[in-house]
Amino acid sequence: MIPGTVYENRLILGGGNCAILNEMNLHETAGSTGSLVKFRGKFQEADAINKNKRTYPFEVLDENVKALQEAIDNGGLIGELDHPTDSIVHFANASHKITKLWWEGKTLMGEGLILNTPHGKILKALINDGVRVGISSRGVGNGKVNEQGILVIGESYKLITFDAVADPSTSQAYQEKVVSKESVSHVSLPQTAHATVKNESSGIHTLTKELVIAALGGIVQKQAKEIKERLN
Repeated sequence: MIPGTVYENRLILGGGNCAILNEMNLHETAGSTGSLVKFRGKFQEADAINKNKRTYPFEVLDENVKALQEAIDNGGLIGELDHPTDSIVHFANASHKITKLWWEGKTLMGEGLILNTPHGKILKALINDGVRVGISSRGVGNGKVNEQGILVIGESYKLITFDAVADPSTSQAYQEKVVSKESVSHVSLPQTAHATVKNESSGIHTLTKELVIAALGGIVQKQAKEIKERLN
């Protein structure tokens, strides 16, 4: 980045130093539509430089946390599986909701629930299978590159939500799973498992198309064999 460059009205993805769901505290609890997985842990780090060479001042993040409190109090802040390409929260892609945010020093901590939605079930399955899934912020606003080439997020920044992503920009931003119905048991998931999880719906579409092609191929081969037998 060129020092002095100003970025205006940009969609800004990735937190100050992102959290990993597998390394958070997670536990399963009964809900009206089935069991829900709760998670708790580090969401973001203020005044830290992330791997995207970006830093979020504490004052900027703190104002946003306060602004989001109403949404959290009114039923939770909805997040999506993978960052979308815009600033809108799409209910069709909802995978989790944030139910609490608070500070421990300059570390932004949070709690949330993985929802019983199609994308929530994918997220839950990924975590259960040991895939590292991160929590990453999504917002819009301005920033200016300082003399060290770091993009400093400006006061106009508006934090929208936290999405579940395959490659978060924050170190140690993954979570740990805890299972509980009547009792709570802690499970440490493998931290060495890595996967690139992008556009699950596209992957499902591709898989379905391949199965259809394979099925059609089998039908064609069978019909060709029957025709050949009749000719003989």
